Amino acid sequence: MSKIYDIGIAHQKIIRDKRAETDKQNLFGSYWSELDLDLKKSVVREIDLHSAAKMIIEYEWLGCMPAVNFYAYGIFFNNVCGGVVVFGQEYTENLGVWDKYDYTGKILLLSRGVCLHWTPINTNSKLIMSAVKMLPEKYKIVTATTDHLAGEIGTIYQACNFYYVGSMRENNPNVNGKKMNREAWMINGKLIGSRNIRQKIGTQKMEDILKVYPDAVKVKQNSKHRYFLFTGTKRENAYHKEKIQKLILPYPKRK
Repeated sequence: MSKIYDIGIAHQKIIRDKRAETDKQNLFGSYWSELDLDLKKSVVREIDLHSAAKMIIEYEWLGCMPAVNFYAYGIFFNNVCGGVVVFGQEYTENLGVWDKYDYTGKILLLSRGVCLHWTPINTNSKLIMSAVKMLPEKYKIVTATTDHLAGEIGTIYQACNFYYVGSMRENNPNVNGKKMNREAWMINGKLIGSRNIRQKIGTQKMEDILKVYPDAVKVKQNSKHRYFLFTGTKRENAYHKEKIQKLILPYPKRK
């Protein structure tokens, strides 16, 4: 049975709506109205990470690119980019987390993705699935995470037939046998996790964080939920799916 989450509107939806209003006042007018927005005629191609970052930073909940990025793809209408998706290293792969699933060396993280407000319905689905087909053959598993604090339940991943497993985070005891909480900071209305705070200022020390963000407040961070897509042969997909079969859950729904 699907879980129902009362988590509000997704952050990217809020930003797209704001940009739609702002763009009405654009000196160049609604430039997209002159484009052929037939999704069948759109083109997905690899782009440089710098170009992808411009769009990601403006629209994404975390407001930054991941620390390690490998590939970026954009979807174009009459050579105008309407969305981007970025893939990079799965955060915990170098810790051996995926060894027991035999995913190490085969897994890639879909870390960021954005489509602009004027793009047609299903643009993000086409972008993701087309980009996945362009990835190097060695990658057999694509994973993605969602953050309920950003209003995300993974609607796009559901549309692309990813498998949902919820939170996979294990309870890691510290030296005293107590559960360790994930640290995060609420800054300018956004929840910034420990990895991203290190990326932004190079440390997790509260005194250093307050020097840069005087209003930062440390809070407990919820575990992100995870989706998987298998991209190999039929036999490979069956093998990799079997490794997480017991973890697969019904898709979550938005209240």
